[in-house]
Amino acid sequence: MPHTQAIEPPPTTGRPKAIGFIRADVSGLHAPRHANEIHRHACALGYRYVYTVRPPADDPDPIGYALGIAAGLGVEVIVVFDLAQVNDQPALVCDAGCDLETVSPPSTWVRSAQPAPGVEAGAAR
Repeated sequence: MPHTQAIEPPPTTGRPKAIGFIRADVSGLHAPRHANEIHRHACALGYRYVYTVRPPADDPDPIGYALGIAAGLGVEVIVVFDLAQVNDQPALVCDAGCDLETVSPPSTWVRSAQPAPGVEAGAAR
């Protein structure tokens, strides 16, 4: 008779969830290093890091792609290496209802809007 054991998911800690966002067209050959630094930065700030988003190279809206994943995961914070990842426009993330953290230079932009109930972040209103 096989031994089965119920595996309990780890308890949630109440820490805000965060994802990393890396664009290959921006980071280029530095993408692996940027991914490590994003993860390390998010954890050092106390976020619960859940995923690293790497949009497909042919995606016409990589920022919208990341915002869609953030909304689906219920993420509050998006961490990027630098502002070039969001076309030097932090408002693209903050107006969609997420905080934005950058590794270089270390900065925080707070969300300027809360998504309306039933509306995903990044969706047109």
